[in-house]
Order: sequence, then C-alpha cells, then structure tokens
Amino acid sequence: MNIDYILKKGLSIIGFPFTLTNMFINEKNKVSELGQLVEVNERKIHTIVSGNEDSKPTVIFDAGLSCCSIDWYYIQPEISKFTRVVSFDRAGYGWSTPTKGMNTSEEVVDDLTQVLEKLVIYPPYILVGHSFGGLNMRLFASKYPEKVAALILIDAVHENRYISKEWDEVRKRSHQKNFNLFRLGYITSGLGLPRLFKQPVGRKQLPEPFQKAINYIGYNPKMFEAVYKEFIHSEKSAKQVANSKPINKELPIWILSSNNSDPTWVEHQKLLCNLSNNTTQIKTDNGHSIHLENPELVINIIREVFKKETGGSLLPF
Repeated sequence: MNIDYILKKGLSIIGFPFTLTNMFINEKNKVSELGQLVEVNERKIHTIVSGNEDSKPTVIFDAGLSCCSIDWYYIQPEISKFTRVVSFDRAGYGWSTPTKGMNTSEEVVDDLTQVLEKLVIYPPYILVGHSFGGLNMRLFASKYPEKVAALILIDAVHENRYISKEWDEVRKRSHQKNFNLFRLGYITSGLGLPRLFKQPVGRKQLPEPFQKAINYIGYNPKMFEAVYKEFIHSEKSAKQVANSKPINKELPIWILSSNNSDPTWVEHQKLLCNLSNNTTQIKTDNGHSIHLENPELVINIIREVFKKETGGSLLPF
C-alpha cells in the first residue's frame, strides 16, 4: 500500500495538469450530502436517518464492497413508513471522510457504534448487510448481542471466501483480476483516468437524482482508496469475524441468496444458515444485488421481521 501511495502521488505530480483538471471537474460536479455528517474520531461519517424516531427496532443498512448509502434509495423510504432507518457511508465512501486505518470490519463497527451514540439512536437494531456489508453486520451482532433483534444477510459473503485455503484456480484468477482493477483505479484516480474510461466506484444505472450523486462521489479519489483498502484488507476483516464470539444461537437470521450457482458460493450460503438455530434461507432468482433487483422482497422481509419483533401479525409470502 505504501508503494502504491507513492506511485499515486508521483503520477499526480507528474501529470499535474490532469490532476488539476480532475479536481476542477470534481468540484464542478459536486453534490451536497443526502443526509448528515456525524463527527467520529475527528472524521465525518455520512449518515441518512429517516422514519419515526419513537418506533423500534431501528433498521440499519450496510452496503457491499464499492457501494454506499445510495444503494438503499428505494428500500429506505419504504421502511421509514413504519420505523426508524439508518444507512451510512463507511470511511472514505460517499460523503464520509477517509481514515488512516485499514477500512476493516472492526473499524466499520467502531464507527457505526459511535455514530449511533452521537445520534442517540438506542437499540434494539435490525441489521441488514449486503455482500461485504454482511461481514460488518455479523461482527456487530457478535460484539453487541444485547443490541441486536435480528440479522438480515443479502447474498452476504462468508469469511471463508477470503481465508479458506481451498481456493481453486478460477477464483484465484478472479481475485487477482479484482485486485489489479482496484489497484489501478486507486493509483490513477488523482489523474482522472477512471473518469476518462467512465469507471466510477459504485452503481452506473440508478435513477436521478441518485446517479448524479454517484457521478460526483464515484470519481472522487477517496472512494477509490476506500474500496482498494477494504479489498486488500478483506482477509483481515474475515479473520476478525471468524475469531469473534459466536452469534446468539437464538437470534433470528434471514439469509437471502442469489441465483449464483458456483458450488463454493452455494456452500458458503449454507454455512451462513448455521449461524443460529433460528435461521431462514430464501433462495431467489435474482443476481447478487437482490435489494436493487427485487426490492419488494427485501422490504417484505424487513416488515415481516419488524412485525414479529413487535408482536404484530406475520405477513404471508
């Protein structure tokens, strides 16, 4: 990472006119934060809070690798109709300021805990994590079992994806390809090369005004730094989860799985189903981003979990 940082700075200096132009474009395309900035450890974490503050449990969303709070653009307003909702940008993502740390799951949980304290948002919480965000939400549930009412994992990664020694050659090549892509984006982001090739961090096909926001934050060099650091330290995050205390065996957990037929991915989804004795798996026909492809399903499940926790009637599927 230190060598990459030196390369990045060197390229930014050598290509100063391009660096200056990229900075000008970033400023020209600037979009104000959608929520509020909460100060944590002399940094600011962008947080979107909505819904009835008197209603509990509070639902907390964490997006996947390379994604931010905007991922929940459709789901959050719907959930806000019956309870309080919190989505946030991890350090360096969206409108959050970067960290000098490694962007591991432990750091994410620490930031989120402080944000909730600053905003005076008390438990219980229903945690919702997509993909890499699932690791973070699992670690939160392990560290603070008394605060968590339920856990919903949307095609979440299992820690074995990053720490298992049983990697086959195909997955090794895939890992190397992603590493090269994230590294190149990080090193050249100051010059604006990703912008030239229209390769932002985050989604490319969201409705307005959200895509306009992505066109701003998605080309910001700090976003490329955040996703690269999360990726290269993903093994550390996975070990943090693997070495954490077991999740409460009675915790209600919902596993939403995609149509990914890769045997390893299928096996990892089965392993997630063993996290507690109160786990329900739903196999969908959707791709990895179930919350964007089939938001109604996610909304219904959250509503189902909420009603169950508050003693309401269950919804039929």
